[in-house]
Amino acid sequence: MNVIEIKCAVISTDGDVRALLKQVIDREAEESGLRIGLEIPVPFTDIDDSRLEQLRQLDPELIFLDLDDDPVMGLKFAQFLGEGAPGRKIIAVGPTLTPDQLLQAMQAGISEFLQKPLTETDVQEAIDRLSRKLGRKVEDRKRNPAKLLAFFSPKGGTGSTCVATNVAVALHVVTRKKVLLVDLDLELGETALLLGVEPRFSFVDLVRNFHRVDAGLLASYIERHESGVELLSAPFHPAKAETVTGDQIRQILHFLKQHYDYIIVDTSKSFSPPTLATFEQADQVFLITNVDLPSLRNITRCLPLLERMGAVKGEEWLRLVVNRYQASDPISLKEIEKTLGLSVYWTLGNDFESVMNSINSGKPVVMTDKSAFARDLKSLVATMTGLTPEHPDGDGLLGGIRKIFGSKGTRRSEVR
Repeated sequence: MNVIEIKCAVISTDGDVRALLKQVIDREAEESGLRIGLEIPVPFTDIDDSRLEQLRQLDPELIFLDLDDDPVMGLKFAQFLGEGAPGRKIIAVGPTLTPDQLLQAMQAGISEFLQKPLTETDVQEAIDRLSRKLGRKVEDRKRNPAKLLAFFSPKGGTGSTCVATNVAVALHVVTRKKVLLVDLDLELGETALLLGVEPRFSFVDLVRNFHRVDAGLLASYIERHESGVELLSAPFHPAKAETVTGDQIRQILHFLKQHYDYIIVDTSKSFSPPTLATFEQADQVFLITNVDLPSLRNITRCLPLLERMGAVKGEEWLRLVVNRYQASDPISLKEIEKTLGLSVYWTLGNDFESVMNSINSGKPVVMTDKSAFARDLKSLVATMTGLTPEHPDGDGLLGGIRKIFGSKGTRRSEVR
């Protein structure tokens, strides 16, 4: 197969970045046509006339530009590079950009932005996107759309956000796949608090700029947690939530599904347009309740709507999870199932001290604690992914999962 060569230049003082780019580009050269013709490993202030002449002679179609050395100078240099060759593509690499810098990057003609720490997957996906833009034929590496799991409770205080956040973390630990946690409690969402992060952008910021966001710039709106989970948070100020409609939610969730393997959505406690739009997009809805009359009464009130929506989704779509469960609760699980006409899919043990310590420290309980609650959450995730802890110990992946999870959680019923 004859592939048209695409000349590339790499400008970075980071040896690890240069090595990673060379490794991926060399591996994909036969399919993509990319070839690194020049590396400039010096700071922007040290790029002299001789370096510029090398760039001019190569005339690269693609430049990987590392902004980490000096983002302000790097953005100015990107504009200079773009003005010199209007058809040139620039993929920027670097630290988290401020909103103003992100806007400058787009104005400077940067078509992709890859946030550090850089991974092979980031580079590979950027190359695939670029090849398609340039009309080059690439093998179809399009991932299957993400599985979207919505967590909902019709009553505040049931711990739905805590469950959703910890499920997201455990999912990444188990599968090592791309997991995005989306906080769609747009008025008073708390996922960022539970993860101990202070996001610069929110879901509302993505909505406002969605008309110019592509896969390359999506990462700029995402907060990366130390666990590996990525977060698209609710806005800090509740007033900003007023700008989001159900149609915008549908459009953005559909877009996000193309770039992740799992999306965990923490919804609001009401049937707002964003919540209903999430249910429409969800592969499964996890209905969180406590063993108390107000929680069960609210579930009884909302079940008809949920069941109507789930009628076209299948019997596995709606799953009931009892949080803070204790065997000594005055209302038994059998009574809950009889009252609601819905099987209890899973129970999560009541461990107030561990959960509060986790919330106050900003460390998800599945990362820091070996309590029954943490084990129950991990076992829930193992079952959701098909890696059930009931399998016997052994070598390979399942054996590794057993070692990670320890003892199994309490499962009432399992729908296959």
